Amino acid sequence: MTSSRQPLNAVEFGRYVTRRARGAGYDLTTTAGRTKLAKDTGMPERDVTAIAEGRFKAPADPWKTLAEKLGEQHKDLLRIAGILKPGSRPTKKTSRDTALDLGITSPKNVAIFEALVTALLNAEK
Repeated sequence: MTSSRQPLNAVEFGRYVTRRARGAGYDLTTTAGRTKLAKDTGMPERDVTAIAEGRFKAPADPWKTLAEKLGEQHKDLLRIAGILKPGSRPTKKTSRDTALDLGITSPKNVAIFEALVTALLNAEK
């Protein structure tokens, strides 16, 4: 997802996260999958479940509010706090990420998509 996209509503966000999670090996349709993602991310399982069910409302980012109150840029404050690395920029989207964004989630199809993109990029050189 790029920063130029409009925010998703809770249901759309749930579908997006569920699709991306499936591509990353987490099946959010099962308790085991939600539990594993919660454990691996440090998020409460109830939040993972709420996201998957399309009823999660993200809490306001306290860092953004703090930055505003201090007259700082949000990203600058995150860098000062050591949350973002200095000079960090959004990473270039991988072909795997693009496949998942398009709804291609089966590991076999994702691998085929990645191979096709690699072949096309090599042909452009």
